[in-house]
Amino acid sequence: MRFGRPNTKRKLPNVLNKKQLLSLFEQIDDAHIFMGCFIALFCGLRISEVCNLKKQDVDLESEKVIVRQGKGNKDRVVMLPAKVKPFIEKWFRLNDESEYLISGFYGRKYADNILSKHFRKYLRKAGLSVETFKTSHGQQRYAYSFHTLRHTYATYLLEKGVDLYYVQRSLGHVDIHTTQIYAYITNTDLQNKINMAFGGKREKRKITKEVSSNPLDTLKMKYVEGELSEGEFKEKYETLVKLDKLENTLM
Repeated sequence: MRFGRPNTKRKLPNVLNKKQLLSLFEQIDDAHIFMGCFIALFCGLRISEVCNLKKQDVDLESEKVIVRQGKGNKDRVVMLPAKVKPFIEKWFRLNDESEYLISGFYGRKYADNILSKHFRKYLRKAGLSVETFKTSHGQQRYAYSFHTLRHTYATYLLEKGVDLYYVQRSLGHVDIHTTQIYAYITNTDLQNKINMAFGGKREKRKITKEVSSNPLDTLKMKYVEGELSEGEFKEKYETLVKLDKLENTLM
C-alpha cells in the first residue's frame, strides 16, 4: 500500500443508480455482453479484465475470482458474491464453446474496444448516453462508460459499510487515496444524519409492491389473448426473467 499526497484535482466519478442499472440491463439482448457487464458490476472488474477472464479462474466453490495480469501486470483475488453464483453456474452450462467467460465468434476472446462499442450502444438504447464535453481534439466524452460499472461497484460497497481497505483490495488500487474518491460520493450516512436533524426517519421507507403488478403475469395474459406472437413472448419473457434475477441480486 502506498501513501502519498492525494490528488486534489481528481474529479468525482459518475455512478449508476439501481433504476438506471435495471434500465440498462433490460436493453442488453446479447448474452455474452450481458454476462460481461454482470461480472464487471458485481466484481468491480475493468473492461480488459472482463475480456481476459477465463472460466478456470472463476472458483464457484470458494466464491473467488482470480484476476490475472490486471493493471500493472498484477494478479489479485476478488470475492464473488454468493447471490450471483447460481447465475454464473447456469451460464457455464449454457456456454461451453470457449475457455473465456465471455467470447466472440468461434469462442475467441472479446476485444476491449468491441465490448466498449456494444456497451455504448446499449447505453443509448437505455437513454443513458449523456454527453459531457469535447476534448481539445474534438472527441466527445460521455457521463457513462463500461468503467462506470466498476465505479458503481466500489460506491455500492462503501454504502453498505464495507471497510475502505477491503474495497481497495478488491479494486486492485495501489494507492488508497485512489479508493478514497468513492467516499465523497457515498452519502448514505450523511443523508441519514441530515434526515434525523430535520426530524426525519433514519432510513427511507420501503415501497410495498402491488401484488397485481407482476409483469410476468401480464405478459402471459397478452400472449394468451393473442396480443403477442410466440417469438415476441419468448424474447420479452427471457428479458423479464433476467431483470427479476438482477433486481433480486441488487436488493
